[in-house]
Amino acid sequence: MVLFEVRASVVLYNILRSLVKYGHIKKDSIFLVPLNICPIVPAIFLKAGVKFDFIDISLKTLCIDEGVLLEKINKNKNIKGVLFVKSYGTNYDASNLFIEIKKIDDNIFIIDDSCLKKPDFDYDIEQSQADLIIFSTGYSKYVDIGWGGFGFLKDSYKYDKQHMLFSNSDLMQLTKQMNSSILHGKSFYYVDNNWLGSDTHLYNSFTEYAKYIKNILPKVTKHKELINDIYKKELNYKVQMKEEFSNWRFLIFVNNKEHMLKKIFKAGLFASSHYKDIGAMYGCNYKDKYTNAKYSHSGIINLFNDFRFSKKNAYKISKLINNSC
Repeated sequence: MVLFEVRASVVLYNILRSLVKYGHIKKDSIFLVPLNICPIVPAIFLKAGVKFDFIDISLKTLCIDEGVLLEKINKNKNIKGVLFVKSYGTNYDASNLFIEIKKIDDNIFIIDDSCLKKPDFDYDIEQSQADLIIFSTGYSKYVDIGWGGFGFLKDSYKYDKQHMLFSNSDLMQLTKQMNSSILHGKSFYYVDNNWLGSDTHLYNSFTEYAKYIKNILPKVTKHKELINDIYKKELNYKVQMKEEFSNWRFLIFVNNKEHMLKKIFKAGLFASSHYKDIGAMYGCNYKDKYTNAKYSHSGIINLFNDFRFSKKNAYKISKLINNSC
């Protein structure tokens, strides 16, 4: 079944509400999500009325720690869902993990969150170990048209579109509160309103939308490969991370991250950080613990490889980084 919405977050919200409606998730059911997830995702769970718990990530895959995940599932029969995020758009194949999850409890609903990966319109969900896969073409995604999300759901599940009102001011307020919580290390208190959705409708037809994305995809990929090749050749190899983490952006790891970012912006360039360990933000008991999510965030910088960044910029930022390491 093809799912198509204004945002990938709406796909997630609708499937959660559908799982509740049709009895796949009970009152005490829990979804497991990674600690380094986008902070708005847990808010979707709160809005949908579905409980969740955090799992730290693996430094090897930068995705959810599989050993801890399986241990937790074995110990808690209330766990009925896993949101596996392909961090940084990695192509890591989690099929074996999904098989192990289903061996423990075949009713656990597995979501393959591929929102930072290259959109795949030919994905065969019926051959997948996951129950749902989600892609996005929203702001800052692999293909960025600032709108749109789609997914593929196994036919054994039902999907109901929820009628939702949307208020851009509500979304701005929610974003402001989240940013403040992250900045000051304080708890985030969720208040439900009309923040989820969009007031823009670029495409009403999935066929038309898919055709447009497929047409621009080769150009997007070519530009990313061009910029990535510059980074690979010019940057000190010691700061470069594994190539599998450089599809969406080009990842580097440095010991002086904040100083480096300041120098980058001072030079008229830009780069980005990534999602922090958001456990404390949502009252998780990881608050005073050293986590892999915190460690990875402390050193990872995302270098742009989309149309916002030119070859000239790539050479310039590479030289700056090399001179600042």
